[in-house]
Amino acid sequence: MMDDSFTRLVASIEAELAALEAEDADAITAATTAKTAALDAVKADLAAGVPMRRDLLERARDLNVQAILRSRAKLIGVERRLAGIMPAARPETLVYGRDGRLA
Repeated sequence: MMDDSFTRLVASIEAELAALEAEDADAITAATTAKTAALDAVKADLAAGVPMRRDLLERARDLNVQAILRSRAKLIGVERRLAGIMPAARPETLVYGRDGRLA
């Protein structure tokens, strides 16, 4: 496989998916940083006239959708766990005056 920006983009998103699956925060950060750098390289290559690798860009798009869905699912799970351990918020008590307005 050719080592170009398009290939690096796909590889970085595959690494991001693996890191999400492993729930490894350091690996997620590293893979996301690599993905951003690879995306910048793809943009620079396209601006410089490098032929588009549509097959790899479509693969990167599909993998990125998977990464987004997986990260959202993890976020929802964390939010659910946090809600379970946090005390329920109590609404403020409303006090009305004699004229029926909030005091």
